Amino acid sequence: MNVRRALPADAAAAAGILDEATAYVSTLGFEQWPVPFPQDELAHRIERGELYVVDVDGQPAATLTLLWDDPAYWGERPPDAVYLHKLAVGRAFAGRGLGAAIVEWVDGHAASAGREFVRLDCQRDDAGIRTYYERLGFEHRGDWDGDPRFPVALYERRTRPHRLDG
Repeated sequence: MNVRRALPADAAAAAGILDEATAYVSTLGFEQWPVPFPQDELAHRIERGELYVVDVDGQPAATLTLLWDDPAYWGERPPDAVYLHKLAVGRAFAGRGLGAAIVEWVDGHAASAGREFVRLDCQRDDAGIRTYYERLGFEHRGDWDGDPRFPVALYERRTRPHRLDG
């Protein structure tokens, strides 16, 4: 697994992964992101260095967005967390533990930047995704109804010590 900041040339692959994830989640009865995923948002995230692509065997397998603050969902907070958004794994790579490995990478990235927490939001009414994040050590911190698409559940996990390979 190679996690890297997305380049402009990665926008189509990231959009494809997000669209595929949205189609899959809809089979479970939930709506996720707009399809097709807005290219202007991806371009903005790439320009700001917030969009990441995860390559497996040289192929784009997943995407995620990392923010250093998130006042829209979490309010004004001290700079103590990294905020994980739009984590999506391509269906061809599902079931291999890639999502959990990405969360561990995010955790290490946050810890190396001196952040104490990883925070995220997910659909409040999707018990499956909530259970998934709880299995990864996230704790429910509240709900927020301000998202126009669906109510969200807010989750937080304290960063964990990571061994530095040297």
